[in-house]
Amino acid sequence: MNISTNTKIGFVGYGRFGAALSELIEERGYAWRCWDPSAELPPGHAVENLDQLLANSELIIVAVPVNAFEKVLHDLRPRLNRSHYVMDVCSVKQGPCRWMDDILGEDIPHVGCHPLFGPLSIARAEPLRAVLCSSSQHPDFAKEVRSLFEYLGCEVNEQEPAAHDRYMALTHAMAFFIARGLLDLGVDRDLHWAPPSFAALAASMAAVRSDAGHLFNAIQSENPYAASTRQRFIEALTLIDQRLLEAPMPGLPVSDMSLPDLGQPPPALQEVREHIDELDRELIALLQRRCELSARAGHAKRAVGAPVLDPGREAELIEKSGRWAEQGGLPADVVQAVFRQILAMSRRAQG
Repeated sequence: MNISTNTKIGFVGYGRFGAALSELIEERGYAWRCWDPSAELPPGHAVENLDQLLANSELIIVAVPVNAFEKVLHDLRPRLNRSHYVMDVCSVKQGPCRWMDDILGEDIPHVGCHPLFGPLSIARAEPLRAVLCSSSQHPDFAKEVRSLFEYLGCEVNEQEPAAHDRYMALTHAMAFFIARGLLDLGVDRDLHWAPPSFAALAASMAAVRSDAGHLFNAIQSENPYAASTRQRFIEALTLIDQRLLEAPMPGLPVSDMSLPDLGQPPPALQEVREHIDELDRELIALLQRRCELSARAGHAKRAVGAPVLDPGREAELIEKSGRWAEQGGLPADVVQAVFRQILAMSRRAQG
């Protein structure tokens, strides 16, 4: 199969991620349809039943919760033929990949996928990444799906299902576990005076709050390594707590509690330069995201027949940038000159 913009794509499931991914592929020129009896679908994309979806689709993207995935595969299998190709987007991979191998087998090409992004990261134009867990029965199809994700702007990594789930237990599941605990403590009620060191945790809490409840449950209960990882983390915290309680006197250092020594600190100038380099990298990343959002804005304008260029909006932004600069103690004319260049770059991104 050669996945191109002429490929007919069918979604089974239109939850938060299915809706986000369908919008992303439509922006890249792909046509799609979807079957989900419990969701409200955009006009022109809904089909009445699975049979109609499969009759009008080649690439089938199964975007359902992992606890429903095996049943959906059993429902699909009698309706599939050699013209169909199947990929999943579950956040755990051992179970889904095994079920696809067992149920779809050699007759129906399939590949396990975990897009490491969601509606929030797409909306923010954050870097997109995806993991592929290819089946030994269909390596060529995995190559095609890799090309699809790369065309969508994703960095792609191939992993074995078990390696994926172990890593996700240490990262994805733990981030949600910690963030959920902080939310239950009420930490997010007022973060205005939280120190910068808390920014990453605040972002994790925002991600947990924005994701559907079934995702939290899935990555904790369906990942075979999540429970043992949580237990190890709780044991580590308990040990740290015990060491803190055993401190000889308030204010004295606790033995074995220092962070690993990363070597002698650099000279003051080198340290400042390293901070500047870090900020510059962040600026580049923000500019990349702004260009991506500008391209989407251009697509949205063309879709409704509106002019892509908006001189009034640009003039308003230049005026506001000068005002923001003055409020921050920066020279307004210099900042406005920078924004004029940014707008020029955004025009190129909008096409």
